Amino acid sequence: MASGTSALVDVARLRDRLGDVIVLDATVDRRTGPDGGKVFVSGLDLHTERRIPGAHFADLMAGFSDPAAPFPFTCPSPSRVAAHARDLGVREDSTVVVYDRLTGAWAARLWWVLRTAGITGVRVLDGGLTAWEAAGLPVTDGREPAPAPGNVVARPAAGGFVDLARMKRIADGSDPTPAVCALRRPEYLGTPEHPRSGHIPRTTSLPYADLLGPGNTLSPERTARLAAAHGIRAGDGTVLYCGGAVNAAGLALALHEIGIDDVLLYDGSLAEWRADPALPLVVGPDADAGAEGPG
Repeated sequence: MASGTSALVDVARLRDRLGDVIVLDATVDRRTGPDGGKVFVSGLDLHTERRIPGAHFADLMAGFSDPAAPFPFTCPSPSRVAAHARDLGVREDSTVVVYDRLTGAWAARLWWVLRTAGITGVRVLDGGLTAWEAAGLPVTDGREPAPAPGNVVARPAAGGFVDLARMKRIADGSDPTPAVCALRRPEYLGTPEHPRSGHIPRTTSLPYADLLGPGNTLSPERTARLAAAHGIRAGDGTVLYCGGAVNAAGLALALHEIGIDDVLLYDGSLAEWRADPALPLVVGPDADAGAEGPG
């Protein structure tokens, strides 16, 4: 899945090419549930409330996830990815620009999912809808008419994800591949008061949120500094995870921008790992994980 091309586009570039590209809104609505936990619902209502003109809604929950999987946001088959891309008008020669209205992690997740199906003409709008509006550019509401069906086909890419079996080997030390958690530091550390909190053994912490600058934009200079401090290098095949491989996709996007493009995502992430009470979790810093870097 390697590529030497930047996956980011700024708002000025998108403004100038708005009629030439397919714009997809990958927003997911994150709410607080009755128990105080996070609940994710379709971002369609948010999309129709305010969106970039010409943008179509890309449903990460129902379309670009596996409906039969036991955990949310599980990547579907390449053929399913391509089918939903065709429904959004994606053609073999299309340039696709993806955005969201939060930190860019949802857009990065769709970028990653499309890449696993071999759909590589995809960019992420740096700063998303926040940057677009901050630049004084217009927004609209409602939904676009359905586009003419595209003709893109799946060409499954090598790599992309690791499974639970591989993650178990990393956790017990039999696989020396470095692994990094992209959740915020308090979530990585966990607390003894919260059962099944903490992180997978032998994994370090580099929160995706720490890479974001003003307006949720990504700075290659900041990413390079933090990656070096955490010992993340090209050629190591580093595994990234989080709660559901969404922030991990954001971290993958940031690392891609500085030439570290051989990372893999643990797709099940902590949603899968925590579901099995037999699998260990570490609360607090991980003495066996190697370099943790600052913070």
